[in-house]
Amino acid sequence: MKSVLILFTLVTMGITFSSCEKEPEIQETVTATINNPLEGTVMNNGDDLNVKVTFTDPTELHTYSVEVWDKNKNTAVLNLSGHTHETSYTVDSTITLSVGTHSLFTITATASNHSGESATHAVNFEVNP
Repeated sequence: MKSVLILFTLVTMGITFSSCEKEPEIQETVTATINNPLEGTVMNNGDDLNVKVTFTDPTELHTYSVEVWDKNKNTAVLNLSGHTHETSYTVDSTITLSVGTHSLFTITATASNHSGESATHAVNFEVNP
């Protein structure tokens, strides 16, 4: 009888644990994700750079900015900013790269929501002459 009770307990525990599903992660705050280009991308002079950034917030975004900086010259080659009340917003912009020497670039994406929370994501890439 004792072994039947132990077997019943083990079977019940097995069914209980196998039926538990992990709850999906819930986004709690604003995010900024640079989808393109990827970290460490190497490009060439004259290439078109497609900058694609997605901003999200579970309630409502407020402001966003996307900047592409030529670190060698310390100048911005793309500077976009705006205001939205969406829960998801994508910036998709293309520029032509022009360099005379090997250059390092940084893309920085920043967003904030109406609660004052913010997120920043940065990606570095190179451009060859």
